[in-house]
Amino acid sequence: MRFIHTSDWHIGKNLEGHSRLEEQEKFCNDFIQIVEENDIDMVIIAGDVYDTSNPPAGAETLFYKTVCKLANDGKRCVLVIAGNHDNPERLSAVTPLATEQGIIILGYPLSKAVERKYEGFEIVEAKEGCLKLNINGEKATVITLPYPSEKRLNDAIKDAESDEELQRSYSSKVGDIFRKLEENFEDDSINIAVSHLYVAGGDPSDSERQIQLGGSLTVDKQDLPQRAQYIALGHLHKPQKASERLNVYYSGSPLQYSKKERIYAKGANIV
Repeated sequence: MRFIHTSDWHIGKNLEGHSRLEEQEKFCNDFIQIVEENDIDMVIIAGDVYDTSNPPAGAETLFYKTVCKLANDGKRCVLVIAGNHDNPERLSAVTPLATEQGIIILGYPLSKAVERKYEGFEIVEAKEGCLKLNINGEKATVITLPYPSEKRLNDAIKDAESDEELQRSYSSKVGDIFRKLEENFEDDSINIAVSHLYVAGGDPSDSERQIQLGGSLTVDKQDLPQRAQYIALGHLHKPQKASERLNVYYSGSPLQYSKKERIYAKGANIV
C-alpha cells in the first residue's frame, strides 16, 4: 500500500496583505498530479486545511474540488482531520456529501466515520478515533486525533475521568487516548496514527499559530503511539522527523508562509 502524508495547506491565507489563493490552486493541481502519477492508495491531510475558522468561499471551493478529484468517486481513500486553524464543525459540514465520494473528514477528537464499501477501498470498521480499512486487499488500521485543544480534550475524556484526573498534564491525557486507541492495532495490519499537535523538541518556524505557549500544550514523545508504524502529524511548517526512535513525521506546509521558510524544501511524504 502506498499513501501520501500532507498537512497545513492554510487555504485562504494572505501574506502581508497579498492573497496566496492563486499559488495554492497551483499547488493543489500539482498535488493531484503527484497522487495520480505515484498511484497513491490513500491521501492523509493532517489538519490546518484552512487558515481561519471562517474561510472565504474561494478557499472552500478550492478544497472541495481538490479532495473530490483526489477521491475520484471512491476509487481512492482521502482522510482529512481538523487542525488548530480549522473550525471542526465548518470543516466537517460537508460530511454527508463527502462520504458519498469516499472522503473521510474528522473534526473533533474521537470523531467517528461510517462503515461503507467504495470502488477502491472499504471502511470495514469505524469506531471513535479509529478506522479499519481494506485497500486493495491490504488491511490498514488508522487511529486519529484531530487537534485536541484543552477543551476538546477534556470533553473527549470527561465521562471517563474524575475532576482530579482532568487536572493531569495535557501530554498525559493525550497519551492515554493514544494508548487506548493503540489497542486497535493488529499484527497483520498497516498501523498508522494521524494527529495535529506539537511534539516536544519540534522545530517551529515563525508562521504557525503557537499552540505550545509555556509548554502547556506540548506532547512528550513517550505519549505518542508507540506501536504505530507511521505517525502523520500536522502543525509545524518545516518538514521534519520528530523522533529518533519512532516514525513520527511532520510533512510541513506545501508552500512557504513566511520569509524564514524560504530555506525549507517543501513537499509531502510518500510512504
